[in-house]
Amino acid sequence: MLTSNGNLSGRLDTLEKGVSALDSRVAELDDKVGHVIHMNSELMIQSNENFRTIHHALENNREEIKKSIRNIKSQYTSRCQLYLFGGGLALWTLFVAAVLWS
Repeated sequence: MLTSNGNLSGRLDTLEKGVSALDSRVAELDDKVGHVIHMNSELMIQSNENFRTIHHALENNREEIKKSIRNIKSQYTSRCQLYLFGGGLALWTLFVAAVLWS
């Protein structure tokens, strides 16, 4: 029975050392996973801020483009109206001249 107890003690000591080594490895992995999670959360926060900045810049550009388009449309419309008015006035003048000379 004595050799059996000694053999069992040795095995238990070996098992405890193995469990301790495994526990330290698991703790190291846990620290690494915690670090990766922390880095990912920081990256996500930074990406979110970048997307917000880009969104605001795009919104501002969109508003500027809309204003420019409205300005171009109004200039085009006023030019067309001016040309149509000039053409109508010229036709009216030709019509009145034709009526008076005939």
